[in-house]
This record gives sequence, structure tokens and C-alpha cells, in this order.
Amino acid sequence: MSYRNLMAIMVIVLIGSCFSSCKKFLESNPVSQVSEDNFYKTEADFRQAVVGAYSAFSQVYHGNSYYCLLVDLRADNTTELTAGGDGNDAKRNIDEFLEVPDNEHLTAFWQNSYILISRVNNIISRIDASAIDDQFKQQYASESKVLRALAYFNLVRLFGDVPLVTSPITDIDGSYKIGRTPVADVYTQIIKDLTEAAAALPPSYDDATIGKATLGAAQSLLGIVYLTQKNYPAAVAEFKKVVDAKTFSLLPVYADLFKAGQQGNKEAIWQVQFKTGTSGLGSNFPNHFAPTGSEGITIPSGGAYGFNQPTEDIANAYTTGDVRRNNIADGYTKDGAFVAAKYIRGYVDRETGGGYQDSGADWYVLRYADILLMYAEALNEADKAPGNEAYRCINLVRERAGLGDLSGLNYTTFKAAVYNEERLESPFEGHRWFDLLRTDRGMEVMNAKVSQGAGSSSVGISKPIQKFQLLYPIPAIVVSTSGAAVIKQNDGY
Repeated sequence: MSYRNLMAIMVIVLIGSCFSSCKKFLESNPVSQVSEDNFYKTEADFRQAVVGAYSAFSQVYHGNSYYCLLVDLRADNTTELTAGGDGNDAKRNIDEFLEVPDNEHLTAFWQNSYILISRVNNIISRIDASAIDDQFKQQYASESKVLRALAYFNLVRLFGDVPLVTSPITDIDGSYKIGRTPVADVYTQIIKDLTEAAAALPPSYDDATIGKATLGAAQSLLGIVYLTQKNYPAAVAEFKKVVDAKTFSLLPVYADLFKAGQQGNKEAIWQVQFKTGTSGLGSNFPNHFAPTGSEGITIPSGGAYGFNQPTEDIANAYTTGDVRRNNIADGYTKDGAFVAAKYIRGYVDRETGGGYQDSGADWYVLRYADILLMYAEALNEADKAPGNEAYRCINLVRERAGLGDLSGLNYTTFKAAVYNEERLESPFEGHRWFDLLRTDRGMEVMNAKVSQGAGSSSVGISKPIQKFQLLYPIPAIVVSTSGAAVIKQNDGY
């Protein structure tokens, strides 16, 4: 049986058994776990467990977590406060920085992240003592470490100090009782996991197993971690490995990134992959991103909710001739009349399947163009000036976009240029809020775009944000379940 077919079977089983109730999970019910006595013995057991980890990985990025809402909707690229937006309170509050600790999306994201962590901890802690071949030990342990590193990297950027759990736990209370681990210690574990994984992962897989973490994924993610920590020489070293390996390259046509059948393309360093036509394996992006009222027009069937729409701010940020602007649709035609409601073509128009949550639209976790731009950013920071390689990287991305080469910039003007290019290249792929946090521009950028009243600006905030709002609140049920204030709430909430 191929990896993809096994994945299909396991995702259906695991989603049905483990994701039915966010609240139920967080109220101390056992984490999905199979007894060590009758599992974790054979190569097939561990292969199945790794597939289960990838199913949890997919739930972090869609399902009821809506990763995109916490990272894109939070910033200035997307909103639901324009024509065609649903107006759902939990999402609107994230958009407007009004969320409270019991926000359902924060709870779901936390839940699904720790389900993923629990599953990979089970694998990592047991695989060394198993009798399977060393080749599989290294492979499965390394994939699991990349998944764990990514989960903690997301958590620590969104919430700050979080429980650092690296061994099996029998229920969710096990993570709460250890309390919150300082950010610096979480980053130490992230770097350790990625460094160890990079020593054993292959550069690529065959067509039957694309979508798994590779050497390039581990190195790329490690480079972003170092860039976030402002360790620029280390970031340069990791990004250079990815670029010099020539495993990945830019697709010649930007729009091709979002066409059907692009799983495992040359630019995709790591994707969360979905499959249309099989119940439970499709993504929900088209339904969630298509404007309300566009059912049967922008998407073939199922609801359209407008949860994540491009803002006027990002639409107006493109210069004339930039082909990437075409990824933003300005509206659709209904009953012969044009309806002005922006949406993201890359998710709505491609491979939409036959109904709700049945799309083949994937999510790029890591894309080569973004690595080129962050490499250019790191080089400029490390040298305090842009050199030939920094220019080469940013201009490769600009040339595909139909724009001219940059030259003659200094450290400050190049930094501004690369920040802008990062925004324009992948505005709807879960990077913008993290980019603003990494570059210490969260308050500056968002507070420069405050509207005159709730809903009057497509950016989505009606008053300046405060420093504490750079982190989300810890989900309320996590705090209350920990008991005796073992886990304290973030300041300001």
C-alpha cells in the first residue's frame, strides 16, 4: 500500500476518533494513544503512527483550527469585515484584536497542536528501543522531530511561554501540570529537533510519498527559527544550504503555484496536502474563503462564508505590472451583475471538488520563493548591506512577478524592499503576522492602519493595539484545567 493511500485511510479513522470535540479533549480525556504493549513494535506500526501524526498536522492548518485566521486575519492582508464577509464573532474578534481567552479558534489551535505533539512524542520516545531497521528509525524519528519543532514554533510565536512536553503523556493534564516553559527553552528544543532531523532526512521522496518532511524542510524551518531569533549568521548558513542544494526552484509562472495538480511541485518545500473526492480528505479553504452569496458561482457547491478575504490595503500594495495581483479577484458576477467582494483565487478557483470540505487546494507551509527572500533578508542583516547574493535572490522573485531588478540600495532601503517583497509574494500563506512579529513591526504597521470605526477599514482594527496583544491569550480552559494557577494567563487578558 502506498504512503498516500495509507494516509487516506488513517486520516479518516483518526479525524473521526480524535477531533470530534475540542472541549472534550481539553477536559482531560485521554490523548489518542495505543498501548505500548501491543503497538510500536514493527515498522508497519511506526509507519502507521507517523501517518497519524501527519493527520494531526493537517488539522492544525485547517479543520476547526483555521491557522490562517490566527496569522493572516490577524494582520493587514485579510479580513472578513468587507462585502462578502460572514461576520462570525469568533473570527471578527481575531480580526479586530478583540478576542477573549475562550475564543473557539484559539482553543482548537492549541488542542490540535498538542495532539500533534503527543503523537510525535509517542513515536520519538519508543522508536529507539524497537527492533525495526535503523533506516526506518532515523526516518520516522526525524520526520516526527520536524513536526514537533513546527508545532512548538507556531505555539511559542502565538502564545509566548508554553508547556514543553517531549515525552508521552496519558492525558492533557500531563502538559498543564508542568506549567509554561520559557520561550528561550522552547526555542532550544526546536533547534535541537531540527538539527537532529536534518542529519538524517533525505532531500526528496518518490511521487508516492511526497508531502513528508525532507532535509530541505528541516533546514528551511531552522533558518526561519534563527532569523526569528535574530541570529543572522546562523540563518544565512541554513538558507544557503537550501539554495545551494538546488533541490528546489521557482516555477516559471506564478499563477501555476495555485493550479490543480501542483502537489510536490519544484517550489513546494513542504505542503499540507489535501485530496478531493474522498470524504474527510479535502480542504475547506474554498468554502471558507469564497464570499458569502457566491455559492454555485465561485465554488460549485457547499457554503461560502468569506472568512478570509483580501483587504483593500494588500490589493493596493501591488504596483502596475505585478502579476501576483491577479491572485486577488475583485468580485464575481451574479445574475448578470458584478458583485464587489474580493477573494483569493489561489484557494477558491482551483480544484474545488464537489462539496463542502472537498477541495484539493493545499497549503504551502514552506515555499522556495519565501526562502529566497528570507535569505536575502538575513544576508542584508548579517552584512549590514546588500551584497550580490542578496540582490540575486530578491531579483529572482521579482523577475517572475514581472518587475525590474533592484540595485543601488543601502542596508535600510534594502531591508524595506525585502519586507515589502515578502508581503507581496505570499500574502495569504500564513506568514504576515509572523513576519511583523519577527521584524518588530507589529504595532507600528497595524496602528498605522486604524480605521475610524469598527468595520470601516478593511484592515479590521478600530483602535490602536497594545503591546500585550502581540501575543494571544492562553485558552481559558487550559488555565482553568491546570489548577492552582499552574498555567497563568498572558498579561492584559
